[in-house]
Amino acid sequence: MNISFCVLRKQHGAVFVTAMVLLVVLTLLGITAIKMANLEELMSGNMRDRNLASQAAEMGLRYAEQHIRDNDPATNTPSSIDGITGFDAECTGGYCYYGQNQSAKPIEWVIAQFTDPNHFINYIVGTVFRVDGVDYTAPALPVGVPAPTYLIEGIKKTPPGSSDFSYYYRVTARAQGAKPGTVVWLQEIFRP
Repeated sequence: MNISFCVLRKQHGAVFVTAMVLLVVLTLLGITAIKMANLEELMSGNMRDRNLASQAAEMGLRYAEQHIRDNDPATNTPSSIDGITGFDAECTGGYCYYGQNQSAKPIEWVIAQFTDPNHFINYIVGTVFRVDGVDYTAPALPVGVPAPTYLIEGIKKTPPGSSDFSYYYRVTARAQGAKPGTVVWLQEIFRP
């Protein structure tokens, strides 16, 4: 019986090189996955903050509507806004009126009014409004979210074919999320 022995040949490191290439590829995939997870976390945090700011701005608009209908938030006493009494072109106290048949100021001018605390009205948690016999209490804001602010622009219009005036109010609300850089502006035309 003949037994032949194969002479083992020297390996030249092909398996080692292949393994190293696979390790590098797996490392790059892992790093990419970690970076994507971090980016998604940042995006979801920003989206949450934007959502908080949007909700606060919406609360500011609803608060302004209640303010126009039946209450003065500064004194918490029923005193609905009637027409344009107390409104002026400088937006003193957050009430703006530019004159009959005058165009409203551009949004950039309106937004600029929020740099002076005498030109806007603050949302006050716990303010109680009484509208149509029903009490409405301004709810608390989420932790870390500052109170929204708003201003009210009076609009005096004469409907076609009528000699009576109608009053409308353009409300601009500004709210911030938990991060100072997250700001939301909302605006509506409201007729009580």
